[in-house]
Order: sequence, then C-alpha cells, then structure tokens
Amino acid sequence: MPMDDQHFAEKKKSKGGLSRIWRAFLYTCAGFAAAFRNEQAFRQEIFVFVPATILVLVSPIGWIFKAALLFPLAMILAVELVNSAIEAIVDDISPAYRELAKRAKDFGSAAVFCSILAAVIIWVAVIAHCYSSGQFDAWFPYGNAVAAR
Repeated sequence: MPMDDQHFAEKKKSKGGLSRIWRAFLYTCAGFAAAFRNEQAFRQEIFVFVPATILVLVSPIGWIFKAALLFPLAMILAVELVNSAIEAIVDDISPAYRELAKRAKDFGSAAVFCSILAAVIIWVAVIAHCYSSGQFDAWFPYGNAVAAR
C-alpha cells in the first residue's frame, strides 16, 4: 500500500468511544443515501418496505408476528446492500467481462432472490396463521361469517 493510502487508512481507523458510534451512524446514513440514489433495485425494495412496515405496525396482530413479518423485510434490504457492494467492487476493479466477476454478481443476485423468497414464505405463513386464529377480526369482523356461507 502506498504511503499516502496507508496514512489515509490510519486516519480513518476507529478511535473508539461515542465519536466512533456517531461516525458509524453517519457512514450508515451515507450508505443508505448512496444505495437509494444509485441502485434501482434498492429503491424498489424501499417502496415495498415502507408501506409494508406501516401496515404491519398498525395491524391487529401480536408483536411476535409483527417481528416475524418485519425481520425478513429488513433482511431483503441488507442482502440487497451486500449485493450492491459486490457489484460496485467488481465494476470498480474492471469494467471488462470476466467470468469470475459475472459469477460474483450472479451469486449476489441469487442471494437477494433467496431473501425475497424466504420473506414471501414467512409472510404467507404468518398471515394465514393470524387469519385462521382470528387475529384479523378487528379489521374483518364479519370475515369468518361471510366465508362460512
């Protein structure tokens, strides 16, 4: 590593304490902002995440089920961020086509797909359970009576 780069890296090293936590928070905000600005897939997922989160939080189901519905949504965003990081690194190293670079990008895309598939399965299971146990009756008080006809 050249001396200038090493000096830069040393200056960026964590010093600890509350200032480290604050800087980490600022880096996190910058990461979210960059992903939202530069990644179409991340924006699409945010446009699903926000309304779905609001819907879950106002739903008349138990908190454990709310957590079960929110966790996979957060995991989709996390995996998408990792996938975007892989793609950015691969593209930065070389814009030329390389088989290993393509494989790395495909692995990241497959990971995002797996997280979305897991979220769909969890959502279907939790919603089916909550509906069958009557937890949605506050929203649909006549739902079971209509279904019984």
